[in-house]
Amino acid sequence: MKALKLTAVTLLAASLFSAAALAAQPAFVTQEATGEAAIVAGNRDKAKRDAKNNALREAVERVAGVMVSADTLSANSQLISDRVFANSAGYVRKYEVLKEEEANGVVRTTVRAEVGTAELDKDLQSVQALVNRLGNRKLVIVLQEQSADANKVVMSSGVMAQVLTDAFKADGWRILDPAFAAGKLELASGVSLGTPDKKVIQDLNRADYVLAGTVNFRHQSVADLPGLGKDASIYPVTGEWDLAVFATDSGTQIAKLSGKFNSTPADLGPKGSALISYERTSFDIAKYRGKEVVAEVRKAVVEHLSRAEQNGNAVVMTVVGLPDYAAVQGFKRVLAESVTGMRDVKPGSFGSGKAQFDVTFVGSTDELAEQLGGKSFKGKRVSVTGVSGNTVELTLAK
Repeated sequence: MKALKLTAVTLLAASLFSAAALAAQPAFVTQEATGEAAIVAGNRDKAKRDAKNNALREAVERVAGVMVSADTLSANSQLISDRVFANSAGYVRKYEVLKEEEANGVVRTTVRAEVGTAELDKDLQSVQALVNRLGNRKLVIVLQEQSADANKVVMSSGVMAQVLTDAFKADGWRILDPAFAAGKLELASGVSLGTPDKKVIQDLNRADYVLAGTVNFRHQSVADLPGLGKDASIYPVTGEWDLAVFATDSGTQIAKLSGKFNSTPADLGPKGSALISYERTSFDIAKYRGKEVVAEVRKAVVEHLSRAEQNGNAVVMTVVGLPDYAAVQGFKRVLAESVTGMRDVKPGSFGSGKAQFDVTFVGSTDELAEQLGGKSFKGKRVSVTGVSGNTVELTLAK
């Protein structure tokens, strides 16, 4: 299937269609397209639905390819393609199934669809809003910073944290105070995040992402630098950072950032200097090199969202009312084989009738809850008794 690729720059161009360009489009475009889906565990009904939906999505993508210029489509953002076309049925006024066939365990469906150009154009215009949404994500910055003077006296420092906070705010992020978003994030003498425990980090559900790690600034004595006298008016600093970005929806590390710095023009930037104080040198280094951190975090978040849109979001599902382990395995099979959009199901802990599953679902937590609510399993009705962030709680009762 063809993927439409857009960057943040071309997204704005795509979203700002002129009135004349829109008026040139007919109210709807008729398009034929074909979609396929594999039959899993003999579930032909699900395969037929998926094949039809894939065909409708292909029809919508082809129409959009006519509406948007080739230049706009030439850049790279799979995320936007999936975001715009995730609900292709919303653009289809009506459709006709022309052919449906099954061969080698695959259902192949061909449709003729009438795609409304106004609805599609509206969503293309919402691309800019999506770009803004990426920037409005909630972030917690937890850094252990130390600054050691020339006499090796270690002091706490908040230079990099402040620089990054200001930079991310300017980029549209919402920065949460670690105490406000405490959850189970523990801070001791250092950053206790370490290797993430999926269930622990998921409790920190007020933030979308956590940027955590260590930053060290070391003041250098001018006497130790070649070619400078001990009375030289210069305040050189060296050091390094070691940072990690965690996505709280899955508890996974999505980026690892590290770097070294010193008082060179490459680290200070054109407006920085080492001629005022050690504190000012540290600030100028953090401000200039901090741009790299902001760019890398933004890139990691976009890639994380892109993978989630394409491959599914991590959801922790708790099911109350499963009497034994055989029932747990049976419920796992039902999830894997019957829920549209379900990519993976892994059972977790089980005891006292309560089971936990780590699932990967293409769609939102609310959409997953809507699919499951009111269903039945072995004579018991499935009730959705809790939805929060990336968690769903189900209760089975007669």
